[in-house]
Amino acid sequence: MNRFEVETRRIRIEAPVGFVWEVLTDVEKYGEWNPFTPQAQTDFKIGSPAHLLVRMGSATMRITETVCAFEYPRLIAWSKTFGARWLLLAVREQHLEPVSETTCLYHNTDRLTGVLAPLVFLCFGGYMRRGFTDVSEGLKRIAEVKYASARSGGTDNPVS
Repeated sequence: MNRFEVETRRIRIEAPVGFVWEVLTDVEKYGEWNPFTPQAQTDFKIGSPAHLLVRMGSATMRITETVCAFEYPRLIAWSKTFGARWLLLAVREQHLEPVSETTCLYHNTDRLTGVLAPLVFLCFGGYMRRGFTDVSEGLKRIAEVKYASARSGGTDNPVS
């Protein structure tokens, strides 16, 4: 079966993994830092829908995917079948890895399988990679600012 993967490099975030998890799962605030998916709505329960507004280049698409993993504080994943699974299945994972008590790593993967996977990868792989990189950089920026503010006695906590 055809299998293609879009993966970003691991980005170091100077904030505890639990703190970054809280930022990552606060989907109501995605518009503040997430240029690739500026709107999302989900309850993160396995099997529940994840309603996403996704930007790929100049195109904006509304997509409903299904939550397939939610493992605090390390993994969030959702998937979408286009037609039948043999036609196209996309599974996006967002990973957090603790490095120390105050530092973690974050990265994205999207696995495409099915007969249409090569075409989708060819047409959208670059947009996906750029979008996932933008998510990584945005998450790093907002989590580090909020964490620095919280440490200095400011009122910014991940979900305020």
